[in-house]
Amino acid sequence: MGFEAPAVAQAETSNVVAGDSPVVREDRIGAPLEDVRLRLLAMIDDLGDVLGEYAAPLLEAARGQLEARACRIAVVGQIKAGKSTFINALAERPDFLPADINPWTAVVTSMHFRSSKTPPDHVAEFHLFSADEWKELAEGRGRLRELTERLVPGFQPDLLRAQLEVMRKRAERRLGASFGELLGQVHRYEEITPEILADYVSAGDETAATDAAGKRRLYSDITRSADLYFNDSPFAYPITLIDTPGTNDPFLVRDEITRRSLETPDIYIFVISALQPLSPADIAMLRLLNGLHKDRIVVFINRADQLPNPIADTAVIKSAVEQRLRLEFPALRIPVICGSAWMGNLRLQAGDGDLHARLKPAQVKALRQAGLLAPVDAAPAQLSTAERSRVATAMHMSSGMREVSATVTRLMCTSSIAMLLRQIAVCLAELAKAADAGNRAEIQAVSDMLEARRGEANAHAAAIAEERNSLAAFEERADMLQSSFGEIEGHFNHLVGTASGMLRHDLNAKVCAFADSEADTMLHALDVNSRLKAWRCDVSPLREQLLAAYMTSFEQAASDLTRVEEFLYPQLKVIVASLLPGYGGSLLEVPAWSSREAPAVGPLSDRVDMVLAAPVLRRWFSARRSNEERADDLRRLIEAEFLRVSDDLLAVTDKALGERVAYVMQRINAISTGLLIGIERRRENLAREQALFDGDGGGTSFAAFETDRQTHLDACEYKRASCEAALGELAAVLQVLDTAENAT
Repeated sequence: MGFEAPAVAQAETSNVVAGDSPVVREDRIGAPLEDVRLRLLAMIDDLGDVLGEYAAPLLEAARGQLEARACRIAVVGQIKAGKSTFINALAERPDFLPADINPWTAVVTSMHFRSSKTPPDHVAEFHLFSADEWKELAEGRGRLRELTERLVPGFQPDLLRAQLEVMRKRAERRLGASFGELLGQVHRYEEITPEILADYVSAGDETAATDAAGKRRLYSDITRSADLYFNDSPFAYPITLIDTPGTNDPFLVRDEITRRSLETPDIYIFVISALQPLSPADIAMLRLLNGLHKDRIVVFINRADQLPNPIADTAVIKSAVEQRLRLEFPALRIPVICGSAWMGNLRLQAGDGDLHARLKPAQVKALRQAGLLAPVDAAPAQLSTAERSRVATAMHMSSGMREVSATVTRLMCTSSIAMLLRQIAVCLAELAKAADAGNRAEIQAVSDMLEARRGEANAHAAAIAEERNSLAAFEERADMLQSSFGEIEGHFNHLVGTASGMLRHDLNAKVCAFADSEADTMLHALDVNSRLKAWRCDVSPLREQLLAAYMTSFEQAASDLTRVEEFLYPQLKVIVASLLPGYGGSLLEVPAWSSREAPAVGPLSDRVDMVLAAPVLRRWFSARRSNEERADDLRRLIEAEFLRVSDDLLAVTDKALGERVAYVMQRINAISTGLLIGIERRRENLAREQALFDGDGGGTSFAAFETDRQTHLDACEYKRASCEAALGELAAVLQVLDTAENAT
């Protein structure tokens, strides 16, 4: 909503607590996924007593992932765009990050928000650069530096190194003789103050080195990263909010630090100013994100309250930004939200003091246009609780924070976090299904043995013998099934390897053929006109050929895997049905692969423009090389550029097909745990029955035997009922994930 429509004041809902289980507020970021996360954690506790020690490592691994994995949200944007004010509003801490210092952030700061009964060991952790890390920052390497040099206008590695040297000298001047000893250290604090945070994070005053007592130290020049931990979170799901230095900073070091923080976040909130929307620097940063295959991006147009006519002007600016984004990134769907981080912070202070006395005339005008001036003019004591709640809610809606929260939640529901929750839920469901089938078989076996003992001892002995033979046959078939799993995986990997090899040959052949053709064309042109001043190589046909070959190969490989799966699953289903007659899970159903499983073609999205202008040709002629040698240079140039693209496409293909094979094998191999549990339980039952039959332990009476068996049956029934209840809960969890994903 933001400034796109008049704010509608509706009272916000409060957290409701029932016992020790909080009800997750639906308007908080990640609420659907937090509901799932808490339910899965509770399910792990319930299943721990049911599945036994065989499943303990899997349950503990799942618990660790659920407790440790947070959604990483990076807030990026130019300096003066209002990122600090935005972060304060989003984190509901209006005074945490100073908004009147420019630039405030010189270090990537990760703010870890998690609601927990156990407070963190320390609330702040600052990692200082080591000598090697500082050197690596100057030299740069890998795909990120390559994209930076290609896509970021005005990037100058030499200037970056010079500015780093200035930083080093300034740090030595500030820190004195301890400079060398500090490198590589980690500083932790049990409490955090604005002064401590500023010493490590703020760019600070060039001349300030100590406070009045001579004890204050400024470490921001050598701080690599800052981590702040909050035990009280305004978000539903655990969130790591990453505050980055401003982009388009004349001090290239901060620009470089920002770019280095872009590879790991799950979601990016790009803050731009309504007073300068979507500048060339913003587009360059978005292109860099696109080059890193990042597609969960939200653009927040800040400072709408500073526009002459916020409602009308915001609509025009938003339309222009959306149009520009569609033009620049037609393959991406980037939500655009207009609002005011300042108003988001003001909403948090709505019940504290006389707000009107703090406001500037322009801010009063903005509130008047949002329909909020009259309530703000009134003293808090004159407003009822309901009126203050309506004012706060109206400010929240006008600020755009509510729409930001809803948009981030939607993006989370299709992210790797949602995928992780789904994988854990499916894994737990398969463990529960296998255990349930084993419990049912165990119940049937124990019941049969008890009935036989009630009849004749000979019948009991015959039942034991029959169970022994049945178990032996079960183990033999289970061993054969597990052995076949390895052969299946080898066949899948062979298909993937063959497809990868064919694609490599096809792509490389197309690149070499294109390079030969272009070289021959240039050679002919040079023969005809030896005074040729420039040469342009159009690589669009090659890009189209590579894309066609890549898509054809991937679709063929996926089709081959599908054919194998369609043949494999019915066969395995028959075998498993003979081992586990009661098994009815979805494990052995052919997975339905969505069209969205096709990997992105990011390596082909980089623009490559090969133009050989007059200076280049003059250097070729001055070297007294032949036309053939110059044509060879062009051939090598094309091959060097596009053979690398070919390698990137192969890597994307291998990763996508490999993940598909891994997913299929994970589903198939999940049954092994159930088989092992069932076999071991039947062995224990058989040994116990044989001992009772033989009269071990002083000749156990039939009454004692019957009591023991009934107790065991009751325990099995309890486990079976627990598994059944767990499967119902997990089905509901998966339905929540499906609904959340489809709602996007």
